[in-house]
Amino acid sequence: MLTLLSLAALAADPLATTASVHTLDNGLTVVIEEDRRSDTVALHLHYGVGARDELPGELGCAHLFEHLMFEGSANVPTNAFDTWLTEAGGWNNAFTSEDQTAYHMAFPSGALDLALFLESDRMGFLDAGLDQDNLDNQIKVVLQERAEGYARPNGRDFDALSRLGYSPEHPYHHPVIGTVADVEGFKIDAVKSFWSRWYRPENATLVLVGNFDEAEALAKVEHWFSDVPARGEAERAWLDNGTPGKGEAESYPMVVANGVIEDDVQDRSLYVAWPVPNLNHADMPALEVLSWVMSGGRGTRVEDALYYDKPLTTDATAFAWFYDVDGRFMIAASTAKPKLAKIEKVIDKTVAQLSSNPPTEAEIDRAKRSIRAYLESMMESPEDRAEQIAECMRHTGKPQCVPELWTQIDAVTSADLVRVAETYLVDDTRITLSVVPPGDGGALEGAVPVELP
Repeated sequence: MLTLLSLAALAADPLATTASVHTLDNGLTVVIEEDRRSDTVALHLHYGVGARDELPGELGCAHLFEHLMFEGSANVPTNAFDTWLTEAGGWNNAFTSEDQTAYHMAFPSGALDLALFLESDRMGFLDAGLDQDNLDNQIKVVLQERAEGYARPNGRDFDALSRLGYSPEHPYHHPVIGTVADVEGFKIDAVKSFWSRWYRPENATLVLVGNFDEAEALAKVEHWFSDVPARGEAERAWLDNGTPGKGEAESYPMVVANGVIEDDVQDRSLYVAWPVPNLNHADMPALEVLSWVMSGGRGTRVEDALYYDKPLTTDATAFAWFYDVDGRFMIAASTAKPKLAKIEKVIDKTVAQLSSNPPTEAEIDRAKRSIRAYLESMMESPEDRAEQIAECMRHTGKPQCVPELWTQIDAVTSADLVRVAETYLVDDTRITLSVVPPGDGGALEGAVPVELP
């Protein structure tokens, strides 16, 4: 009956979830949703630690654990995590951001016990498998990853934007991948201390979506994670620095900056960015709709102005992203011909026209349909559903937040778009970054070089 009800709910509203939430005795939050449409099970394990949580001398340590968590634990030999899961028909990956570190995998339903064993062993007993040799190996891997990433054309752009656009006091000022000096200086005791502070059940959310019986899956989770010791709530130093709570306004010093980096590129690129509130702020839905009005193909304002109507650029886009502390609204374009000052003027004119020529109902309807399609796609596969449910838990404490988000987006009006544009897309908070070939004179006037340590 539960399976039939779950399938009926999925069919009725593709944005809905029937997931249930449980808390183990050690504080681990567990979210479970049956989905019998295939034999796949998706596991998404979120830890509430990101680059924002790193102290001086630790810059890059959160990202380092993407690598160290696969190096072996008390009952899993070095490199066995990937080997055992792959042999069982599964795959896995991980990512780190400013706000979180997440480990995700998918596998046939028969491998559920194996997956839970692997994750529980490294949550509770990773320190038994860590030694300085493993750490030194992964330091080399991270430094190579950083060097290769920065060597790619435009590979430094977003880290430069973070360094340029956030004050030194801001927890997003330094790049997620860290600094060379800090990564090179990691020692085993300090790294184990970082793991102990953050990799604790009270700071984690485990999401399971897929082909299983809910009660049986919960019993398996309780079995494998029951011996993971509780360590108490994690303490965040950056919360003492005036950081706003969810839905509150930015409280760090505003930065207005005009930067430039020279890179091994053929085209010049320009980024124009403005600070906007965090994910839970009431203006987020309107800013999201505005980004789709500005970009998303022929008939959107930024792309028409810079690419389709007058081919000034090789590409152009606008987008908004929202983190725990704040967000950014950005317009970006690349060009092989004019200097970036000309592109800047077109961007400024396009933004200003939002007031004199407000978005039409047709533009807004197109944007909303695009967002709706994206949201539905993010709830389709077990892997995507698990990640989206984890995001809902992170930001609302509930597994079901996407229908409410859609209701808020669907209620956005043209007046809302004009209001948020006039509130946030203003000159006195604007950040610009020019990316140009070496020795090129096409950057914005007065741009200051941005260095990444």
